[in-house]
Order: sequence, then structure tokens, then C-alpha cells
Amino acid sequence: MNALTDRAAARAAHRLDVLRATTVRAIGQDPEVRFRAGAPYRGGTPLTMLAPHLRVDAHDDLPCLRGAADGLALRLRHTDLAVHREHRPDDVVGGLVFDQLEQYRVESLVPQWLPGAAANLARRMEHWLGAADDLIQTTTGLLLHSTAAMAWSHLTRCRVPALVQEVTEPMRAALATEFGPRISQLAAVRREQPLFAPLAAEFAAGIAGLLGTPAGRPRRARSAGQRALASLLHGSATEDTGMSTADAGLPESEVDEYRIFTTAHDREQEAVDLVRPAQRNEFRHRLDNLVHRARMNRAKLRRDLAVALAIPATGGWDHGLESGHLDGRRLTSLITSPAETRLFRAEATTAKVDVSVTFLLDCSGSMKQHVPVTAVLVDSLTRVLDELGVSTEVLGFSTGGWNGGRAARDWAGAGRPADPGRLNDRLHLVFKSQNQSWRRSRYGLACLFKADLFREGLGGEAVRWAASRAHASGAQRRIMLVLSDGSPADSATAAHNATGFLETDLRRAADHAEFDGIEIRAFSLGVDLGDFFPRSLVLPAQDAARPMADEIIAALCPARRAAAQ
Repeated sequence: MNALTDRAAARAAHRLDVLRATTVRAIGQDPEVRFRAGAPYRGGTPLTMLAPHLRVDAHDDLPCLRGAADGLALRLRHTDLAVHREHRPDDVVGGLVFDQLEQYRVESLVPQWLPGAAANLARRMEHWLGAADDLIQTTTGLLLHSTAAMAWSHLTRCRVPALVQEVTEPMRAALATEFGPRISQLAAVRREQPLFAPLAAEFAAGIAGLLGTPAGRPRRARSAGQRALASLLHGSATEDTGMSTADAGLPESEVDEYRIFTTAHDREQEAVDLVRPAQRNEFRHRLDNLVHRARMNRAKLRRDLAVALAIPATGGWDHGLESGHLDGRRLTSLITSPAETRLFRAEATTAKVDVSVTFLLDCSGSMKQHVPVTAVLVDSLTRVLDELGVSTEVLGFSTGGWNGGRAARDWAGAGRPADPGRLNDRLHLVFKSQNQSWRRSRYGLACLFKADLFREGLGGEAVRWAASRAHASGAQRRIMLVLSDGSPADSATAAHNATGFLETDLRRAADHAEFDGIEIRAFSLGVDLGDFFPRSLVLPAQDAARPMADEIIAALCPARRAAAQ
């Protein structure tokens, strides 16, 4: 029951990501923005928040989450990044305060016809100001906190919460003599970024001068003041403000290339060859019973898939029309039948299905619980696609062993060199190949029930492998449907490489495949996969094949394609 509850929560979070992305695209006038696992992206590039108060976490309420999205949208709409980079101070505190001032400026420009956005932005800032107990315990933190409260209030004309006023009032009073007039100047030119930016840079430099902080990002926070500063800088803007990924303090895996210690034990195997004939018959009988009990409506699936996968094509002409191009062969009708109006022709438009579909199945240990519903889904959809003449392939990815297998033993024998890369034996499984019909591959598909195939998972390599096979189909539209329940996992690789080594590779592989023209749709049977795949969906939590099939098909429809992203 807990797993189903988690799936329902992940599904709700994904829906919220879709709604937040819609808001950002509309207000920010940027059609490429998507939210993946709660984080904003433009294509495969993460978008960073300029100010600390917009960095949300899982415990924030709905208005706070909406406020962060609204703040990002206003920044995309109103901030000229070239102007921002030109005037941004190089020192740590100056850059932080300058970024905050720019964010408060764009939030002050929220249109009057969006009162909900204004309320969300105010709620987000008030929440951040009121949750800064650790920050205000140091002089550095209190100064930066008070500066933020003062600047936000003056620029947006919002009142600082009473409890925050009590804490920050002494510091704000000390700053008022010198910085009060500067804030007023900033408020006067808040609609003109070229005028605002140099004044904001002077203001930020003045605040930095009070602290006497050195240039550059502190690598280790030793004092309490440094820890307060580090908490504000955590997750700060990088690419948008011109900082390098190294200066941003990102994990090393974000900049390292994917490495493999050895490929000597890697295998690509037909799944049917790994199962005894008697066991194949047993598995097929089990799958047939499950499909029967699922009551999959093949006629409806066929109609829905034909609509979802059809590509408009022109060929020949439709004659005898009342509008279009004048048909020269019917001009004599003007004389013989003056009242005749069907004298025109138009290009005939038909729907063709020039598509290949690759099912890529996560065969890690945690997916064993989902084998019955996965097998029914894949078997039913593959059968219907075969009837439509669509080329299909069903692939799986696992490892040859647990905890590293023979590759890890080779590494240990080589003296355990540092940062070895992937430390397990890759196992790629072919349950159905492109050149097989559903009927010929029936027993191969049933091999999903062989439990000892499910070990660990190397998702990035699997996506690249499946994409290369999809390209060989030659179809005009190439679709990859990924079914998984979580992140890639290999215990040996994770233990001896930088944090996020396998996760980073999966993100890169998915982005590269999309760039090469593969439409990837990731469907989760567990946590949201949006952190890895630009277009993902958490399937319904009841583990019923029929509603899952409907959602998968709907995500492929042209009218729903943008929503699935």
C-alpha cells in the first residue's frame, strides 16, 4: 500500500510540474521551458533561480511552489541576461545581492491582471523570510536577511511580516541612512533594466563592502558567517549569470565523462534463449491468462493507436469539389451545365503510419513486482501495433550480476584504481526484435516472468543502445517507450564513483537521443522520472493494465503530446 501511495504522490507532483511549466511558458513567453522532477529546464539545460527565496523544497505548500514558478516566468520575460552579466559584481556577496535585486525588480512588474501571481510571489517571499532562523543567528546572515527584506519591500511595495520586522528592524535602521536613498532610486527606475542594473551593482558593492568578503566562492564554510553565506549560495544561478559549473559547486559527476572499467563481460542476449522450453510454455500460459483477465479491448486499442501514430501525407487529388484549385478537365461542364459548382480539385490527404516503437523495460530487481502488469501492457500493445503494420521492438536492460559481478572482481584484481567508472557486467535483453511479428515473439515476450533476469540497471547505456536500434528501423517517426520505477542503480558503481555518476549519464543519454530525433516517453511505475526524461508520466497507482494503456496512448496523441511533456 505504501508503494501505491508513493506512486499517487509522484503522479500528483508530476501533474503540478506540468501546470507550473504551462504557467512559466505563458507568462515567461518561453515555449521551451519544462519542469522535470520539480526543477525547471530549457531543453536539457537546467534553469537556475536568481534569488534564494525561489529555491523550493518538497515541504513547501502549493502557493509557494506556484510563487517560485511565477518568479521564474517574470525573470524570463523581463531580464536581459546580457545586461545582467555586464553589471553583475564578481565577488560572492555582491553577486548574490545583485541577483536578488534583479529578481525583486521583475517581481514588482507582475501585471495587475494576475493578482493570483502577485499573491503567490508574496507568499513565497514571506515564507522564506520567516524560515530563516539559522541564517539570522550570525551578523553576516542577519545583514543579508535584513537587506533582502528591505529591498523586496521597497521594490514590490509589499509589507514585511510583523515577526520578521521585529528581528530585522535594528539592522534595517542601521542601513537606512546610507542605503535607504539608494533603494528609492532603484524603485524609481525598476521598469528600465539598463538604468536599474548599474545602480543595483553599486548597492550590492556597498553591502559587500560592509562585510569585507573576498572575491570568489568559498569552498569550505569554516565560520558561522561563512556557513550562513554558503546556505544562501546553495543552488545559486550558474549558467544564467555566466559562472562555470565548477564555481557553482556542482557534483563532479556533472562535468566528468561516463567511463566503463571493462566491457569484457557485457552481453546482448535473446531472452528466449535464457529460458527452458517447458518454462517458456508455462510463462506464455500465465501471460495469456493475465491478458484475458485484464479484458484489453483490442479493437479500441487499434483505433486509438491508429489515431495517435498516424502521420498526415499527401498523394493524388480529390476531384469534384466546390472549392480549391480549378480542375481543367471539368471546364466543359461550365458550358454543358452552367449551374454546376463542383469544378475544383485539392490535394488528397491521407494518414499513414510510418512509425517504429521501441519498448525499453527496466529489468532491475525492484521491477519484479510490476512484471504482471508490464507483461500485459507490452504484449497487448505490441500485438495491436503489429496488426497496424508498425515496427516494434521490446528490449530490456539489467546486469550480469549483483554488486558488480565479474567486472568488479577484475577491478579489484587491478589494484582498485580510483574513479573506475561502471563496475558491473552489462546485460541487454531482446524480448522481441524488429524483424519478428508478435506471433513469432510470443514466447520471447513471456520471458519477462523469468525472475532471475532482474538484477541492477544501467539506464544511460540502455537508452543509447535502444536508440541506435531504433535508428536502424528507417521509420519517419521513431518512438521509445521507457517503463521503469526509479533511478538507475548499480551498487558497485555507485560506491566507487562520484555521486550521481549513473544518473548524470542517463540524463545525457536521454537528451542526446531526443536531439537525434527519438521521441522518448518515460512511464513510471514508481517515482517520477522527470529528472531524467523531458517527457514523462507517472502511471495510475492501481496497477491495472487498461487505464495504463489508455494513458500511454493518450501521451502519443498529437493533441496531448505537449501536455505529456
